[in-house]
Amino acid sequence: MKILIKNGNIVLPDRVVSGSSVLIQDDRIVGIDVPDDGSADTITDASGRFVMPGMIDIHSDMIESYIQPRSTAIMDFSMGFMEAERVLAMCGITTMFHSISMYKPGAWDVKEIRKAPQVKKLASLVQRYQKELRLIRHRYHLRYEIDNLDCYEEIKQMIKSGLVDLISFMDHSPGQGQYRNLEIYRKHLPDAGTNITDEEFGELIHRELSKDSLSFEQLKALADLAREKGISIASHDDDSLEKLEVNEKFGVKISEFPVTLQIAREAAERGFLTVLGAPNILLRGSHSGNLSALDAVRADAVSVLVSDYYPQALLQAVFQLFHEGELPLWKAVRLVTANPAEAAGIDGDVGTIEIGKKADLLFVNDDPLFPVIERVYVDGKCILDCTYRGGKGI
Repeated sequence: MKILIKNGNIVLPDRVVSGSSVLIQDDRIVGIDVPDDGSADTITDASGRFVMPGMIDIHSDMIESYIQPRSTAIMDFSMGFMEAERVLAMCGITTMFHSISMYKPGAWDVKEIRKAPQVKKLASLVQRYQKELRLIRHRYHLRYEIDNLDCYEEIKQMIKSGLVDLISFMDHSPGQGQYRNLEIYRKHLPDAGTNITDEEFGELIHRELSKDSLSFEQLKALADLAREKGISIASHDDDSLEKLEVNEKFGVKISEFPVTLQIAREAAERGFLTVLGAPNILLRGSHSGNLSALDAVRADAVSVLVSDYYPQALLQAVFQLFHEGELPLWKAVRLVTANPAEAAGIDGDVGTIEIGKKADLLFVNDDPLFPVIERVYVDGKCILDCTYRGGKGI
């Protein structure tokens, strides 16, 4: 099956080609900027829309709200995935790394979906979905809290059995990383910390800082195992040169959410792929009071944008950077396509419009109000065709 997409503004890895074409055969791109030679089974007119690669989101916990919409409500996992992927397709995300934390038993703020049995169930479903017909590509990003000693052996087994596609080591202890400012930590407590006294808060901080965590040797063993399996490794909330140096010893490839511009720059200079949130771009700052993603863009210190908690932010952030003159469109697009593909080690198949790559493509109407997705291809199949209606009244 051959499909010729014509009259599109094609977003290539290093430029945008206006009024051009892409030729798809089955699930692959086989031609770029080619004439209509009559061999295509179907011709699709992009009508001046931007044609860009499908977006790749390597850090998002969006699936949590579709499976556990309330603290006491756990919905059917398969139904949650089915409903979530329809939204993701509308957002232009064609590969999603569902990023769910595995907390230790008894953690004060742990949701049911973040407990080991539920995390393993979710990861097993993601693995199964990779072999089934789905709208988009599903992958699992294991966010491992390093104080979760109880699940260490389970994590090793999950890696060995192929349940993990990306792993990050996280430490949400107060006084460092995301929670360098203890008042920010307090605001993330239930009821924003208003239901405990200052004395009780001090006792909580003491307990959290006294807890045991994985040793260097244990973390190194996990990192070595992940690398053996071809799994990319990420750090989280880097806030010092010492952490970057440790990450280098672990073979970490990705620095997620560095908390200062200095650390983001240093991470980039050391060859880490730095990750920041697309919502941070739209909000023009971090909701936790940390590094502004826009400052990092201007300093050339961010490699990847992720949706974090709001998938709709990816496309909007890309076009905001473009329209405000921060980046040329092709370079902004790389933040959500080519670069995350490289970070996750899947750039041989997806992430760019190049001959031989998978035909994961988006038609984007750069509407004056907001850019919108009008068509989505995954594996050369049109999974979404959305026509925005016009007219008078209702």
